[in-house]
Amino acid sequence: MDIHDEKKQRNVKDALLWRKMLAFAGPYWKNILLSFLFALLIAITAVCQPLIVKTAIDDRIGGIGKPMVYTVDASRIPELERDKRIYGEPVQLGDAVYFRAKQTENSWPEGVYPAQIAEVDDRYILAEGWLGKAEGLQWTGSGGEAVLKSEEGTEWQGTVLTDDDVSAFRKQDYAGFVWIAALFLLSVVVSGLFTYWQANLLQNTGQKIIYDMRERMFSHLAKLQTSYYDRNPVGRLVTRVAYDVEAINQLFSQVIVNLAKEVLLLFGIAGIMLYLHLELALVSFAVIPLLLIATFYFKGMIRDAQRVARVMLSRLNSFLAESLSGMSLIQMFTRESKQLEQFDAFNIAHYKAGMRGTVNNSVFNPLIAFFGNLALAIVVWYGGQSVLAAGVTFGIVYAFTTYVRQFFQPLTALSDRYTQIQTALASAERIFELLEEKPTIASPPQPLKLEKPLQGSIVFDRVWFAYEPEQWVLRDISFEAKPGETVAFVGATGAGKSSIIGLINRFYDIQEGTVKLDGRDLRELELEQLRTSIGVIQQDPFVFSGNVYDNIRMNRPEVSDEEIRMAAKLLEMEDFIMRLPQQYETRIGEQGMRLSSGQQQLLAFLRVFVSNPDVLILDEATAHVDTETEQTLQRGLMKLSQGRTTLIVAHRLSTIQHADRIIVMHKGRIQETGTHAELMRLGGAYRKLVELQYSEGSGAVRTQNAR
Repeated sequence: MDIHDEKKQRNVKDALLWRKMLAFAGPYWKNILLSFLFALLIAITAVCQPLIVKTAIDDRIGGIGKPMVYTVDASRIPELERDKRIYGEPVQLGDAVYFRAKQTENSWPEGVYPAQIAEVDDRYILAEGWLGKAEGLQWTGSGGEAVLKSEEGTEWQGTVLTDDDVSAFRKQDYAGFVWIAALFLLSVVVSGLFTYWQANLLQNTGQKIIYDMRERMFSHLAKLQTSYYDRNPVGRLVTRVAYDVEAINQLFSQVIVNLAKEVLLLFGIAGIMLYLHLELALVSFAVIPLLLIATFYFKGMIRDAQRVARVMLSRLNSFLAESLSGMSLIQMFTRESKQLEQFDAFNIAHYKAGMRGTVNNSVFNPLIAFFGNLALAIVVWYGGQSVLAAGVTFGIVYAFTTYVRQFFQPLTALSDRYTQIQTALASAERIFELLEEKPTIASPPQPLKLEKPLQGSIVFDRVWFAYEPEQWVLRDISFEAKPGETVAFVGATGAGKSSIIGLINRFYDIQEGTVKLDGRDLRELELEQLRTSIGVIQQDPFVFSGNVYDNIRMNRPEVSDEEIRMAAKLLEMEDFIMRLPQQYETRIGEQGMRLSSGQQQLLAFLRVFVSNPDVLILDEATAHVDTETEQTLQRGLMKLSQGRTTLIVAHRLSTIQHADRIIVMHKGRIQETGTHAELMRLGGAYRKLVELQYSEGSGAVRTQNAR
């Protein structure tokens, strides 16, 4: 199987994914709850602002035309001032005192009469009665007296108001504008403050959540067996820890609480619209069924597009990481054009997946906007007719046009949130797939403890091992490395030498047989104790970003700088360190100075020496170093291996002639066992390997010297 291929994503139920994601948010529930409170307050201020403007239009700009009641009996004035149907300030005109009335249907006390002002032909007529929905008003009269007449023929006696009279009625409207403007400004400021606090709180909470999530993922990755990394390229895992987690960050910092705010805003707007005018509200909501149909139609398409895009990005990152790591080899074999073709294929696949999501959004979002404009057109058409018929006020129509815009703004935002949610859910599937990967190599529930110091006895008893089922790499392997003994493994590439080393560290578990350390099955031991008891020097040692001290000390913080310097002197490896720009403080690794292969091996020897392991393993440790460095390493090895069980895998046979025992491997089986001299006398596979290296001028020991 191609390592860049990713197994088909499971179709996990959204509810299950939400529960798993919200579990990470649990420790920060107070912040999230406070954010929801801010969202509620922001929604309230947003709903109130059009109401404030509506009040300004109907009660202040058009306030002079509101129904009124009046009385000429001064004893009635206190009673009217207490009446809940009365609002505004009283206006005295002659002997009469006028009050604006909220209701015109209910009966009023004796001595209280209806009145209303109408603007006709640029004149204000004070009618003795309520005009209701009268249309086509005309007036006649002279000397300040007037008669109002509607198209239906209804007449009202009235008075033509002077400019001073109009100003008296307008006075409370001018004063009211100041309070309305102040209230509107206050709502804007409060909304801005709540939005600022909410945004900061959400960003802070989101960062904490993804911090915890990345910590959990990295910790989990550190526990997974080596075979998991054999199946999953680095780029894929980086995508999950970096990009997929960032999608979850957006979910918590931008989507969840804002989604709640937008839902609250929707219900708040719908409630206010129904309260202001039921019929006009129902007409405005006529497009909602179409909107729901479109949303459900696009749901699956958007989710699938996001899922495929994430998989394509993972493959692209995997290939990119692989290519960058092997760029020198690519250039060596002039494979740049071929790699570019492969990269182009991955890039095109990612582009197409991204465009699929873009096309879905480019249709879905304008569709939401179209429904919003359609609803607005319905409000203008129906509401405009109602204003002309005196069925609703202009302020209500204005409020409805604003509310319709506000209503569909959250819906448009919800479509964006929906896309973000689908992206986050697609990422969550991949994240939790990783977190649910069970480590197959782990310490047992009740591990056995090895007594320190270890003797270092290693026993393989009839071991069978395969990386893939039935594809045996080791077949019926049995041997014993006694305490303090040096055992070397030789053989052709693929014979199984390095696999034995991997099993001793328990990077893999065997299928049959047992591997024991000091008489204990490795599967019964605590992993940490097992691995800290074994020091491994590999063919290609890894150098971490940091200084020389950090790379040698590794996971032994108790090792002092002085101990490291003493170790370097003891192993005769200090010369190269002292030639570095800042000596032991020199930064090396990706963010610092590059070291040669030989220098990296010297660091690896020092790293193992200061860790003071009970068992020492060298896996082709001198394969890529020059003769001078090899001699330094050999001298260091003699000191390192003193009193320790030492296992050596080597192709240079000259480096293992001192071993107490040499095991010759062939196609996963032990072919020969003995000392260098014994195997040379045997004249079998080992002798052929020695003679082959000698004939090739490798500097191997001469056969006659071994006889």
